[in-house]
Amino acid sequence: MKVRILDECPHCKGQAYLPAGQGLDYKGNSYTCHLPCPHCEGTGVAGRWVDLTEFALLLDQAKCPHEHVSRTGGFHFDGEVWDDVQDVCDDCGEVLT
Repeated sequence: MKVRILDECPHCKGQAYLPAGQGLDYKGNSYTCHLPCPHCEGTGVAGRWVDLTEFALLLDQAKCPHEHVSRTGGFHFDGEVWDDVQDVCDDCGEVLT
């Protein structure tokens, strides 16, 4: 048996709008244009099916107060600076945003 849930859109990672190119404002300054994600239509969420075991885990994570949190990942430089820092609840294992 499976249950359909709403989850973060895997294509835009919950951002809802994606960069679509550069534009110029009335002063001639460049800016980034954004368009809605074509997969989630700008909502940032998408439906997916999960089995009952995963659904039970998601319910436990929703009830957890997340009192004990660890930070994982770090900062990286490979021509540009980026990071993969994530906060993870030590009690339930949920990755917190």
